[in-house]
Amino acid sequence: MATDNPSTPEISIPWAGKKVTVADVEEELAFLWHLSADNVRIGQNMNVRTGVLNFVICAPDIEAAQRASALIRELSSTHIARVLLVVLDATAPSGILTWVTLRSFPVISDLMRHSFEQVTIVITGAALSAAGNTVQLLIKPDLPAYFWWVGDPPQDAALWDRLQSISDRIIVDSHHFLSTERSLSLLSELLHVSPDCALSDLNWGRITTWRNLIAQFFDIAEFKSHLSSVSQIEIEHAVAPLAEPGFTSEGDLSPNPVRALLLAGWLKASLSWRLTENSVFNEHDSDGGAHLWHLARSTGPLKMQTPGAQVGRTTRLGSSGEATIVIRPRVQPHVRPGSLCLVRLSSMLENKQTSFTIEREDDTADYVITTIEVDGETRLRRAVALPVEHQEPELLHTELEITGRDRLYEETIHAVSELLTEQT
Repeated sequence: MATDNPSTPEISIPWAGKKVTVADVEEELAFLWHLSADNVRIGQNMNVRTGVLNFVICAPDIEAAQRASALIRELSSTHIARVLLVVLDATAPSGILTWVTLRSFPVISDLMRHSFEQVTIVITGAALSAAGNTVQLLIKPDLPAYFWWVGDPPQDAALWDRLQSISDRIIVDSHHFLSTERSLSLLSELLHVSPDCALSDLNWGRITTWRNLIAQFFDIAEFKSHLSSVSQIEIEHAVAPLAEPGFTSEGDLSPNPVRALLLAGWLKASLSWRLTENSVFNEHDSDGGAHLWHLARSTGPLKMQTPGAQVGRTTRLGSSGEATIVIRPRVQPHVRPGSLCLVRLSSMLENKQTSFTIEREDDTADYVITTIEVDGETRLRRAVALPVEHQEPELLHTELEITGRDRLYEETIHAVSELLTEQT
């Protein structure tokens, strides 16, 4: 196994603790725990050493790893046994460098603190081929391992497959993808490569309220039948004023249509819409965050009995017509770039045009107006307060409590990939 390489440039990471070899990690951590126990005996503090999981953070560089290390302070209520900060750098000479430390945060007061182990690993060059083995060696046995992939997912499918094989869940945050469309499609490809992977996305949690509000429209008995008649979906996402390709504002890319794409993929999958072979009328402006797809929608409840088929067996009748999904940017200065601004579903049933709309007011980010209109007449209108947008620590805390797979998110990612692949 690769270890410190004399040709590897010297790296200093003061916040990571003491530099050791991979072989000495466990011995050094045991020594640190003994020192911690001595502090308890002399009354300095009471350490609570409880841990139910490994938390592995894969970062593209040391700066990203340091930001993640600082963020862990907000996860003090999660019982982490060991944090592995793994920096994967293919550009440097081959080598593996490791540091160890103990971290502790107050549980009830400063006299009672939750403590866990932190191991920082920098894996470079050709040593990346052994990254999976190195990480597996340092994971505490008999405890689940949750991986958080910071930034865009890796293009190396073999590395992804090896890491997911030793993980119970892989977490990404598509809001921070630099190559938005490529990375979303890559997630779909990686799920195909690793069909047993439990994948989740912090950004998926950010649109939960919008998905619930859409579903609530069709919980109303009067409008339940309209769902199968929806033929047009419009989605708008916030961009900063005068946004141009590459424009940044407080660390947020503008435009950032990821949430709009996730919502479009969820609706496409839920409504069983499919792309048509003729895509000549579709439009795509990836730099501006605008898309238009023409799709075919299924007939919903319309069925027929197949001649000569067994009694009770029916066949769905082809297509009931066209459908469209439109995504476009919307300048809204008081809303975080990438946030959803508007969703409108339009249906035609019994010769009546009905629209279901969720829209932010131009001057606010904390509530939306939901409206149902039938032939231009407002049938329902209400203001709904939006919860404060959850930040990474809160979303991570939720993900670390989940043990199963999110099949709906996986279906959505495949639907998004299909939409994006069509334009290439």
